[in-house]
This record gives sequence, structure tokens and C-alpha cells, in this order.
Amino acid sequence: MDQLDKLLETHRRVVEEGFRKDPTDLRYKKYAISTLRGGVGKSTLSFNLTYELARLHSVLAADVCAQMNLTETLLEDDLDVQVDIVKALEPVLLGPAFGIAPSDVTYRISRYCDAFKGVQPAWIVPGSAEMFAFPSQLYQQLQTAHSQQRPDAVNSLLGALESVLEKQAADVGADVIVMDTSPFYSGGTHLAWCAADAIIIPVRVDEHSLDSLELTLRMLTDPHKDFQMWNDRAHGRSTPKVAAIVMTMVGSKSRIRSTPDRASRMYIERAIEIANRYPQVFDTSDPVDSIVVTDDFMSSGRISGAKGTPIANLKVGSFHTVEGKRLQVNASVTRYQNELAYLTSIL
Repeated sequence: MDQLDKLLETHRRVVEEGFRKDPTDLRYKKYAISTLRGGVGKSTLSFNLTYELARLHSVLAADVCAQMNLTETLLEDDLDVQVDIVKALEPVLLGPAFGIAPSDVTYRISRYCDAFKGVQPAWIVPGSAEMFAFPSQLYQQLQTAHSQQRPDAVNSLLGALESVLEKQAADVGADVIVMDTSPFYSGGTHLAWCAADAIIIPVRVDEHSLDSLELTLRMLTDPHKDFQMWNDRAHGRSTPKVAAIVMTMVGSKSRIRSTPDRASRMYIERAIEIANRYPQVFDTSDPVDSIVVTDDFMSSGRISGAKGTPIANLKVGSFHTVEGKRLQVNASVTRYQNELAYLTSIL
């Protein structure tokens, strides 16, 4: 059985039998959900994965994306937050002139999102639109430290997000940290890669997403690319592993249950070829074991994000109004529920 057939057989079992790995302890504590392309369903995946993980583990979510989609979904309409990720990071990165880092920058999600009342405790460090300006602040500090030949200072700056989140996780007793990143590498995403033990990469079945996957894996491994150059300037920081490549929007034109259409199969096969070129970033002997196929969420994904309702909790046949349109949850939502459960089980 070749790699594509192996992956599609696993996907068939997930969809038709509800197959998932035996639940065990999480392989890592800190995950970054990251892709260098917008519009692939990253924030919807971040929201739903936060919920899936919270079924068994206490979770700290962190929104390091300036668009703040995860914050808006989890905190719903209550966005008048007093502390956020920038208020936590600036004093660490820029010094006491920018104030004292607040001791607590977390919000208990269940107070704002009812779905989280029935799972393990979960918190969020909210995002901020000021993250749009964050890269210039970060790299100015990094360049200054590097020009002064202070690898310890470079290392401290690169570890700023990690130190903030580990303190917050320890304070609230969170078992796992999930970071939702922006579709741009600079700034918060760079620090999220430094903070993460492992990365989850959503990849839509299109050309630009495959290019993004190739670039992401190359940046994680190439000593001449920015990420590894700064790791080297810090006298060697560790590189996160790739915990999962999540193929999204698969099968939109397929008429056969659990069988991706021809175009989707082509993109999946190419994603496998790309992954095989970077075996060192995977902790499995076969990179295909880290690839997860997810269907075209369509209306269910829109409902989930807009209403703050995890896909796991959507009921077949129910109606929801999103941006003035009345959408119905169809029977395919059970496939998505199985796929998300399987993804969680391999983490």
C-alpha cells in the first residue's frame, strides 16, 4: 500500500467507523496552529481544536493574530478586555518604560462561551490589533541585541512569548497551550514558533496552500532562512516538530462518501511529496502518519465560527442565521466531528 492509499484508508476508517488513536497523554504541551496563507480555516480549526482538547485537558489558548478571530469567537461580544497579548509582551520585550507586565492576562472562556461550561477548564490570552505593529518592535530589539553580540539577549527576546504563556499556564493550571497565529511569519508568528513544541499546519487543497506548506517546512529547516538564522544567533534554540498537517476543504466535489474527488487527491498526494522532503521535522517514521484529511466544512464551519459553537456540538437539521443568511447543518457534520476527534487523538 503506497502512502496515498494508506492515508485515504485511514480517512475512510475515520469517516465511516469513527476511528481514532487510543487516547494517551498529549505528545507535546505547546502547540502553534500556523500557516503562511490566509483563508484556509485556521481560526475555525483553532477554535474547534481548543474545544476538542478541553474535553480531556485544561487548556490555555493564546491569540497572537492581529485579526483576533479566535478572541472574537471565544469571548463573543465581550471584547472590551483590559489585558491582552501585547500588554503582556511589551514590558518583557521593550523594558520597564512600557510598564509592568500584568500578572494575569487570562480570561476564563466558559464565562463568555457556553459550550466550554461542559468541558475541562479553559482560558484565553486575548489578541490585539496592535500586533500589526509588533514585528517592527521585535526586530528592532533583536537587531540591537545581535549588534551588541549578546546571544543571551537574543535568546531572551525570542523566548518572550514562551515565558509569558508558561507563567500563565502554571498560574491557572493548564495542561496544554494552543496558539492561533497570523498568516504572516514576522512578529507574533515567529515568537509562536519559538514557543511551540509542535506546529499544526492547515493546508487547503489549492496551489497557494501547497506553496505555503513548502515554505513553512523549509523555514523550519533551512539554516539560511530567518527562523533558523535567529535560532543560531541565540546560540541554538530548538526547532518545533510538525505534529500534524491538516488538509482542509477536501472533497467538495466528491459524490462518494469518504472518498475525496480527483482534484483533492492530487493536492493530497503533492502534500505527501512535500512532507517527504522534510522528514526531520516529523516525529513519526512515516510523515503520512501526521497528515489528517478534513472535509469541506462549508456552512458548518461558518456557523461554528460565527456562533461560537464547536462543530462537535452542532445538531443535524438545526438552522442558524449567519450574516443575514439562514444556514442549515446537514448530515455531513458527523464526518467533520469524526475528523476533528481523530486529529485530536494523534496529538
